[in-house]
Amino acid sequence: MLYVQLLLFGACVGVVSGMLGIGGGIILVPGLMLLFGFTQHEAQGTSLAALSTPIFAFAAVVYYRYGHVRIPATAAVAVGIMVGAYLGARLIPHVPVAWLRLAFGALLVYLGLMFVFGPYVPRTAAALPAGVAFVIAAIGAWLRGRPQAVSKLPPPNEEMEYHI
Repeated sequence: MLYVQLLLFGACVGVVSGMLGIGGGIILVPGLMLLFGFTQHEAQGTSLAALSTPIFAFAAVVYYRYGHVRIPATAAVAVGIMVGAYLGARLIPHVPVAWLRLAFGALLVYLGLMFVFGPYVPRTAAALPAGVAFVIAAIGAWLRGRPQAVSKLPPPNEEMEYHI
């Protein structure tokens, strides 16, 4: 049943990716974590493995037929992505998961602000969404770093049991 759910989720990600021209990772990584319980690293690795070039080649052919693909630019971006993805994957063991989540969340906030307010922000204030995303990420980091109040429960005994 899990694989059927993953197949349906993948189909939804594919539809959104094909419609919006996104890599899918923006939906796939959080979806695998929130819906299927993957760890951050598992979600990222699964995303990279699933979103390899052959899968998106089918959608790219349709875009190409409509004249919406610039071949030289595609080649340059693809080489850059290959090198960057390799280097990023090599860095992963050295980056704390909390930083990855914070960076991913800040990126999503920034992109969301750019899409919502970008057309209305004059070029002189183009850094405003980045600043707002930075402030939100900084507040999130500060909140995440604060010690949490944890209630101490007495150890279980014959009279008290704990069930999770």
